[in-house]
Amino acid sequence: MLKGSLTVFLSLIMVSVMTLIFAMSELVRLVSIDQLAQEYTDMAVESAFSEYNPYLWTNYRILAIDLGYGTENVGPEMFETKIADYCQVNSDVEEGNNYGRLPVASCQALKYGLLTDKSGQPVVELGVKAAGEGLAAQIIDGVQGNIDEINGVEKVEVEEQASSGNKELENAKAANAEAKRRAAEDHNPQTNPSDYPDPGSVEDDPFDAFDVLKESASTGLLSMVVATDKVSNLEIDVDNMPSARQLNVGNLEIEADTGMIDKALFIDYLMTNYSSYNNSLKHDGIQYEVEYLIAGAQSDTQNLAAVVGEILLLREAANFATIMNNTHLNLQAEAVADTLAGFTMNPAIIKAVKLGLIAAWAYAESILDLRLLLSGGKVPIVKNLDQWTSDIYHLSQIANLNTKAKDCSSGMSYDAYLMAFLALNSNETLGMRALDVMENALAQTEDYKTVKMDNMLYAAEIELSFAPEEMFLSLLDSSRGAEGYSIAKRKFLTY
Repeated sequence: MLKGSLTVFLSLIMVSVMTLIFAMSELVRLVSIDQLAQEYTDMAVESAFSEYNPYLWTNYRILAIDLGYGTENVGPEMFETKIADYCQVNSDVEEGNNYGRLPVASCQALKYGLLTDKSGQPVVELGVKAAGEGLAAQIIDGVQGNIDEINGVEKVEVEEQASSGNKELENAKAANAEAKRRAAEDHNPQTNPSDYPDPGSVEDDPFDAFDVLKESASTGLLSMVVATDKVSNLEIDVDNMPSARQLNVGNLEIEADTGMIDKALFIDYLMTNYSSYNNSLKHDGIQYEVEYLIAGAQSDTQNLAAVVGEILLLREAANFATIMNNTHLNLQAEAVADTLAGFTMNPAIIKAVKLGLIAAWAYAESILDLRLLLSGGKVPIVKNLDQWTSDIYHLSQIANLNTKAKDCSSGMSYDAYLMAFLALNSNETLGMRALDVMENALAQTEDYKTVKMDNMLYAAEIELSFAPEEMFLSLLDSSRGAEGYSIAKRKFLTY
């Protein structure tokens, strides 16, 4: 039997060699687990971010995570636990891929942003991304063109002008009747009732038609331009929406971009992904979402009526300008004014009546315009004679709901007016009202009825801490026991 021996000197050398080998092995392991820690952090955070709310993405193209995960919990705690659990799956020694023995110690969201932060600025940014920057120039031209169109209309108090002209005529008629009565009763041969001619009349008095239209409008403008039984009457609880209530706040710094490019892209996003009267996307909750973004009223009916009222004011002023500037139309109004007010032989009264008639006519034409716009047609901002529809001698005929203005392919559509009105609102107003719409829609569903927009995360900086123990160095002195390291890794992610 062979026997071996080891000298003391060799023993000392072997101890040194083994110490060096174990130290180098531990160092290599440290480098490896440092890389693994970053990989596990990246995978865990990305896995957590994959659990965005599917309803918001499908219906509004918005990516965000419900921090309550279907519960009423508020804040990032459940999100942090989710990330730690995802990371633990990879770092589990028995079932994961953690050959470096890298247990998770803690997870913390150092910074996080909510959709409602800074008056909804994150929604604007996400909407801009959804719109697609490749279309920026085209969209900007379209939005700016619509803004220029409506800003180019000189505002005129048309309805007040019509009422004033009608009142002037009625006062003149009353004064004429009183003068005729006195002439008949004073027995003065110098005065005779025949000295005061009777007022003229037309078969279809424009002022009478205007009064009928205004009377109908007093019970609701929508009833004059659409079939009200087809108008949605759904409501939104405005007082409890994000735009009105006290909100939770994230701690992530946000830089707002208020440039025209972002504004135009955001408007394009809203017009594409939110429903309106002429664009039903069949979302849950209110149906006229774009109209709500503009008006912010409680019900679909109120929001539609507010938008229609704004369009009416623009159409009245534009149509008034058309009549004033078109010789043929202007002469027609003058002829009716002479017939109705010529008995006064007062140029000032005749002129006032003429302006009142023009205003009443412009109002009537505007009602026809609204019916066309709401049925999907287009109306020029300022019409020419060929594009004109109504007849001052038969204004009462427009009471028929099926009577519309002439369609014109080169005009502005209802959606074009909506785009212009959106552009007149600030990003903050539009962002918060967009959040209202989304929360209202979620509340109508069974799965997401507890979701609140100020608990929806869109970006976060996560820090994961790991607590690995020594492996090779502990083999040198088993009595010392294994000591541990602390490794922290961060990952910032945003949609």
